[in-house]
Amino acid sequence: MNTTRRLFLLAAAICCLVGPVRSAEQGLVAARPSFREIALTGFSRARASLPLVAESSGKVMEVAADIGQTIDTAGLFARLDERFIRLDLEANLIQQAQIRSRLEYDGREAQRYRELAKKGSASKSRLDELEQTLRDNQHRLDELVIQEQVLDERLRRTRITAPAGWHVIDRRVEPGQRVNQGEVLGAVSDFSTLLAPYALSPEQLSTLRRQTEPLTLYLPDLNLTVSTRIHRINPGFDPVTRKTAVDLAIEGELPERRGGLRTILVLRMPESTGAVMLPETAVEQSYEEFWVTRDSGDRLRVVKLGDHAGPDGTWLRIASPAIQPGDRFRLTKGH
Repeated sequence: MNTTRRLFLLAAAICCLVGPVRSAEQGLVAARPSFREIALTGFSRARASLPLVAESSGKVMEVAADIGQTIDTAGLFARLDERFIRLDLEANLIQQAQIRSRLEYDGREAQRYRELAKKGSASKSRLDELEQTLRDNQHRLDELVIQEQVLDERLRRTRITAPAGWHVIDRRVEPGQRVNQGEVLGAVSDFSTLLAPYALSPEQLSTLRRQTEPLTLYLPDLNLTVSTRIHRINPGFDPVTRKTAVDLAIEGELPERRGGLRTILVLRMPESTGAVMLPETAVEQSYEEFWVTRDSGDRLRVVKLGDHAGPDGTWLRIASPAIQPGDRFRLTKGH
């Protein structure tokens, strides 16, 4: 088939998707490509999930949310005992105060010896000792400030937090329980956006991407049809199933947002049999045989596969190796 004929068939097939192409003078109709609808089932899940891990060891003092509850604006899931960390922090602040007082005294003392050394009334070695003591105390103060920051961070990590608005889906801890650093205490998920995962073949994925009409999903558990969009397409490929993972985001208002809601995606796939659609008025029946007439006048025997009643009349699904979408045929009945 040359390039000109390929372009003609493609243009004719696109026109046929919109509606029948008829010629008022010649009484012709173009064959439409035949499609079949396939229904794929998926189950909703949260957009993201997050394990909640203890970043320090200690006794659990409070659990702020249970399974099914929402994390509030404070973002608190659980709180560990912080008493000893606070005591260490108080001791650190006392030591810093002592060092600062000592630095203030040593600074005044060193200044006096500097003035006396200029007049030759003080030993230079004694001034060097005071300067060294001043530097050592300053280093000690810097070390205590860093220790304070570490204690503040440890204090912050006694709070096991989660994003506000997320729902608790797992809880493995109770008040009074001792936990270790790195232990998983629970999990939360974001149900503000529900995803419907599907595994699509290359042909199904191409059909989904070419979809021009708004995408929809049917939720039989809620008896709702909702709009959807492609959230992400996994660039990986499963060599066993030869399918690609696709996540669709469910949009619009829902009575409930949770995982496990059944979702049905309907795709209109081209017939692999090569069948086309022609109006009933373009197909002649003679006993058990069916015939069509090309615009050139040639008659072809076809196999009838079924029929479809639509707003523009009854159309028949027919098949023949010699017929492709876009071929034109004469209307022989009722014209």
